[in-house]
Amino acid sequence: MGRTVVVLGGGISGLAASYHLSRAPCPPKVMLGGSWLQTLEASGCVLSQELFQQRAQEAAATQLGLKEMPSHCLVHLHKNCIPQYTLGHWQKLESARQFLTAHRLPLTLAGASYEGVAVNDCIESGRQAAVSVLGTEPNS
Repeated sequence: MGRTVVVLGGGISGLAASYHLSRAPCPPKVMLGGSWLQTLEASGCVLSQELFQQRAQEAAATQLGLKEMPSHCLVHLHKNCIPQYTLGHWQKLESARQFLTAHRLPLTLAGASYEGVAVNDCIESGRQAAVSVLGTEPNS
């Protein structure tokens, strides 16, 4: 069975994921989104299953050299499932932290909304919040 793997807007980690998924024993998944999807929506483009399949196949051909058509394709659209920070996010975050400190409010910011959306970012955010609240590093 032919395989098609595409990660648009995935950067280096996306390319690494593509490489490994293309060699996986089970059929890999195609992921499209981010600013690419936002640009399509802003232009008034109709977001159809056919469009997503066509774009995925085009990207697989140009990015990975996979020209073979997939034997079957399922398209699911999950809008807004991965947070993306807006322009000025870091400045707003710093301003909020300064406000909390200046007013001595007992609030600690942690989670995907602040310092990173990946699981490891969220874990580190929680660890830093615990250190902030407890005033010390954990023993482990």
